[in-house]
Amino acid sequence: MRPVLTRLWAVLALLSITVPSLAASPVPVVIGPSRDGSLHSLQRKVDRFLGIGRLNVRTDRVGALAKDPDPWTWDNPGRAIEITLVDAKSPHARIGWYAECGGSPVLDGVEDAVVLHCSPLRPGSRGFRLPSSVTRFGFFVTHQPEGAGAMGEASAIAGPVQDLESAIFSNRFCNDPGPLGAGAAHAPHDGDVQMLVYDVSRWLGPQTWLVACETSDSGRPVGHGVEESDNDYSDVVFLVSGVSTTPTAGTSFGRLKSRFR
Repeated sequence: MRPVLTRLWAVLALLSITVPSLAASPVPVVIGPSRDGSLHSLQRKVDRFLGIGRLNVRTDRVGALAKDPDPWTWDNPGRAIEITLVDAKSPHARIGWYAECGGSPVLDGVEDAVVLHCSPLRPGSRGFRLPSSVTRFGFFVTHQPEGAGAMGEASAIAGPVQDLESAIFSNRFCNDPGPLGAGAAHAPHDGDVQMLVYDVSRWLGPQTWLVACETSDSGRPVGHGVEESDNDYSDVVFLVSGVSTTPTAGTSFGRLKSRFR
């Protein structure tokens, strides 16, 4: 009973709940087989990272139970936050934060910022602080345009996101519901689940979350065609930790992973 109570307390302490009248939980999510092969399935990646049998990607996500908040956001902890890349299929993906203001994010570099580039040439971990004016926030994933070159991290953070149409958000209400998505019945007040969030605090330390992203439209039919989504939710996988004390020199992924072998 104690681990269950601890998990519930952590969720309530860190997540700010905003539930519109049309929202309902649990939200249906279909996790399909990866078109890149079984080695790229989310469960396989999580098993390699945390250990076999520790986390069930289908049933342990936030939002899988009726008592879970939907939608939900993170609260600004007022201290350093750290993002650590676990895995990314594309070296052009970028991870950033945006302020939750009750409407659609603009991603113009004012109340949002790119934090981490999913490139093997850049560090796998980065710390950041939110402005004190930001109360609630979420994460987005987008893609750096082809041919952008080695754009500096600082300039990318300061500037707007040019490819907004490719962005997906942790708050599903910011995503397009699509014709067949989870939010289609309540559009335009609903949206597809593009990111799955798991509380991994019991293994990786307090206030630590694993975020798994589907970068294709999860509202499309599940399949392997050009106009279909595999819904494997393993396109970008990253950790979020609110207890970082070294915001500019985060723990490397290799060192972190070695603790669980």
